[in-house]
Amino acid sequence: MTDFTIDPQDPTAAPLIREYLGKQPQGDWLRLYRNNGNETFTDVHRALGLHTITYAMGNNFGDLDNDGWLDVYLGTGKPDLRTVVPNRMFHNLGAKKFEDISMNGFAHIQKGHGIAFADFDNDGDQDIYAVQGGAYEGDISNCILFDNPGYGNHWITLFLEGKTCNRDAMGAKIKITVIRKDGARRQICATVGTGGSFGSQSIRQEIGLGDAAGIEKIEIQWPKPGVPNSVYANVQMDSFVKMTEGNPQPEQIGLKAFALRR
Repeated sequence: MTDFTIDPQDPTAAPLIREYLGKQPQGDWLRLYRNNGNETFTDVHRALGLHTITYAMGNNFGDLDNDGWLDVYLGTGKPDLRTVVPNRMFHNLGAKKFEDISMNGFAHIQKGHGIAFADFDNDGDQDIYAVQGGAYEGDISNCILFDNPGYGNHWITLFLEGKTCNRDAMGAKIKITVIRKDGARRQICATVGTGGSFGSQSIRQEIGLGDAAGIEKIEIQWPKPGVPNSVYANVQMDSFVKMTEGNPQPEQIGLKAFALRR
């Protein structure tokens, strides 16, 4: 959860600058609430390396390196022109820690708004589109498309279609069981939706599988009470697959990768 508060007494980025100088400022912090499974949550943002001021106006979540763990990119900045600060990227280290990799090309200094992770060029990894520009006429900037160079991990892209539930299967829950190279099983979960704040993801589900040796099964819980779950086996990795409610057979989709112009 990100927080965005405008202080009329100090609309500048002074608290963030004090943080950069190693001081302990008063400010708005990120929050990460871990679900305890019993209708309670625990704030773990400090333990996971997210105790920082961001002034996040937009945020969204995706998997930069297809390792199966969601990363987060924040579009930052208050309306005041003195709060043009770097946008922030946090890389998920297996749900044990987040590392700030903003300076690896993501720390664009402009007002960030809508963020979207999506595989724009159909090459299996998620690129990032970031809307830039502020609240005043003079505070303008071109939007940015970050082309992901790829990291060599496996992936799968799923197109879900509802028949008795909503057509886009919004709210459907996906559970992928993969077999790792050492023989161990791993489950990777996703929910069909449009992502975070001020931005919208692709509805197709672009899911990283890490170092998986193969997919054991994919289970779909459709977003309508009474509709039985669909279970698919022998689905090929690194492919585009359509799964339709009521159809036991997945359908391969032949999308071709292409180069983005720079």
